[in-house]
Parts: sequence; structure tokens; C-alpha cells
Amino acid sequence: MAAAQEEIEIKGILGLRVQDVAERARVSVPLIYKYFGDRDGILAEALGAMFEEFVLQRLDHSEQYFLSLESPTIDDLVAMLALPRQDFRRSSRWTRVQILAASMEIPALRTRLGLAQTAIYDQLITFMDQVQRKMMGGQIVVSSAALAMLVHSYSLGFILNDLEDGGSRVSDEEFSHLMHAMLSGVFDLSQRVPTISS
Repeated sequence: MAAAQEEIEIKGILGLRVQDVAERARVSVPLIYKYFGDRDGILAEALGAMFEEFVLQRLDHSEQYFLSLESPTIDDLVAMLALPRQDFRRSSRWTRVQILAASMEIPALRTRLGLAQTAIYDQLITFMDQVQRKMMGGQIVVSSAALAMLVHSYSLGFILNDLEDGGSRVSDEEFSHLMHAMLSGVFDLSQRVPTISS
């Protein structure tokens, strides 16, 4: 898997050749076919693992940070979020979009991404439960699944921000302000609507 991921990083998804993966991994081509079936099979596993890893690593760091806080605030939540102009995140964003695009042509990858999404959402929903309970005195005030979807999906929209030129791009400050307002509204909902049963 590591050899396949390295080859993808060097040559891209379209440039992946089973022979190159076998050479890098120091195994035979028939052995790769035995375990992965074909080129699409190894692409599905390698790209699915990369996609999952991008998200779960970030989520693990966010969970550790948040759970270490004694009295977290909305500012602490906003500080954990990716921002549209963080250049160090741009590469992983674009890689995730390429993986999603490749899944349209590779059914095995689409299936693998479905499994990855389940793992990601399960962990993110659990984290959103923890966030709400810690910030709302043990209560869950909105759907953790909906919060998970919001948090997981917004960063893919940053791709569009990457495409725009000059002054029309959303700044980190503008996005942080928006997220602060939205999350403040979410955690103020306890005053206006009944809580959701956990």
C-alpha cells in the first residue's frame, strides 16, 4: 500500500502502473494481482486509505485538542477548523477531489470510499456528541450527524476559492467570522428549541 501511495504521489492516479508498484514494494506483479485483483483494485485500496487518512488524522488532532480543554468556547471550536487560504492544506484538498473524481470511473474505489465515509462519519458524529455535551452541560442540542456533515463537507468548497483570482476570494478572517456566528447560533439553540435525545 505504501508503495502504491508513493507511486500515486509521484506519477498521479492516471500514471499508476502495477509494475512500478511491484518494483517499489519489492514484490512480484502476480502477488499484487493475487491480493488486489487488478490495477483498479490496488487504486481503490490505496486511494481509499489516503482519503480516509487525510480526514481522520485531522480529526484525531482536533479531538485531542478539544478534549484537553477544561472549558471550551466557540473560539476554541473555530480554531480547530480548516481555513480557506491555508496553503499547507491545499494539496490534500485537491488530492481528495481527484480521488472523488476517480471514483466515478472505478467502482471498487467508490465502494472503498463508501466504507471510508462510514468510518469518518462515525468518528465525527461521536466527536460532535462530545463537543455538544462538553459545551452544553451534558446536552445535545442539535443533530450531531448534521454537524458532522457540515464540518466534513465545507472544506471541499475551498477548492472553488482556490480557483478564483485575486480579491474575490474569501479570506480566513471572513470565514472564521462566519463559522463563529454559525456555531454561536447552534450552541444558543438550547434557549429556543427542545434538546435532541442522545
